[in-house]
Amino acid sequence: MKGLIRRLVSQSPEIPMTGRIAILALKKAVGEPVLAARRSAEEALAECGPDAIPEIVRALGEAPQTMRWYLARAIARMGLPAFEPVIEEIRRTDNPEVRRYLTASLAAFGEAAIPLLIRLLADDDVAVRGAAALALCRIGDPAMPALKEVSEGDDPFLRNSAGLVLFRMGEEGIMTLFSEDGE
Repeated sequence: MKGLIRRLVSQSPEIPMTGRIAILALKKAVGEPVLAARRSAEEALAECGPDAIPEIVRALGEAPQTMRWYLARAIARMGLPAFEPVIEEIRRTDNPEVRRYLTASLAAFGEAAIPLLIRLLADDDVAVRGAAALALCRIGDPAMPALKEVSEGDDPFLRNSAGLVLFRMGEEGIMTLFSEDGE
């Protein structure tokens, strides 16, 4: 499939895929009728790692909605090494669509990101706090015990933030918030 991606961007096989080239390939591949081409472009972009995140964010701001989903999935596939660069990009951008897709990628990191996301509930940047809260909501049940613990902690700001996230999670979150043992 990488050969297909290279042909899409007219690159010779000797030139390694860079973040920019992979993004160009993804832009072209998203318009392809072949699902495998789109997925291959996403995979190639993810393999570029966190160094490609600024290029991905630039593309998120310019791309059609169908492409944004693949870009966010590429970030999610990078795993936790992409966590801090994504947070920095959330701080930098004022584009709500870009923030929305970056937040979705944070949630895709899953349970491993819960401690990092909880820490960000007290961040100075309101956009980062909101992204962390939404990502925790999307992670759902696995985040509830940690949120319950924080909601009973010493930091009043974090207590309040964790309680609000649990409340936002619906009935199960509310039940967790008001239960005696977190069960």
